[in-house]
Amino acid sequence: MSQDRISQMYRRVLSVIHEEMQGLVSDQLAALMKGVGIDFARLQGIIAGKADFDPYAALGLDRSASDDEIKTRYRELLRKLHPDTAGVEGTGFLLQIVLASYEIIKRERGWQ
Repeated sequence: MSQDRISQMYRRVLSVIHEEMQGLVSDQLAALMKGVGIDFARLQGIIAGKADFDPYAALGLDRSASDDEIKTRYRELLRKLHPDTAGVEGTGFLLQIVLASYEIIKRERGWQ
């Protein structure tokens, strides 16, 4: 699957969760997003089609990050954003973004 097609697919995923995002971004959730390095303004740009979806940026990483750095960051975000442990309502859509981003990176790097 081409990178462009993957980007389109995840843009559609983001547009589906856009409805959730509008009503759920409380001050507490915005603070959590900032704390884990997820840029809310960038996410809104992606959903609006004004910015490209960059899975590395969504995880708060550079494209030059090592495999171990990516996996460590992924696990860290899963722990911090999981709805059962985050203590903040509305983290489900952030978790979906993390999962989608990691899947793109896995495919790009040829991981199983």
